[in-house]
Amino acid sequence: MKARRLNSFKEDFDKLPPHIQQLTREKFRLFMEDSRHPSLRLKKMKGYDNIWEGHITLGYVFTMQWQIDDESGEEIAIFRRIGKHDETYDHP
Repeated sequence: MKARRLNSFKEDFDKLPPHIQQLTREKFRLFMEDSRHPSLRLKKMKGYDNIWEGHITLGYVFTMQWQIDDESGEEIAIFRRIGKHDETYDHP
């Protein structure tokens, strides 16, 4: 699986506390091994066609979407935002 981070995700990540950044790296390694791992609690966001939410901790979440690479046909995870639960849900 391929993954890409939008600039909004990169900017959000840089603002996270260092311990949450480290947890995020660990969760994303897990995501790349098994995107359906139960600890990620990945589920489709209500009210959006193709945006999913996942959890780093109970208070920190990320949003992402799936795309298909036109050339290879491979699925790509596009990470959109990351941050505190309420803030991220307001602007997925």
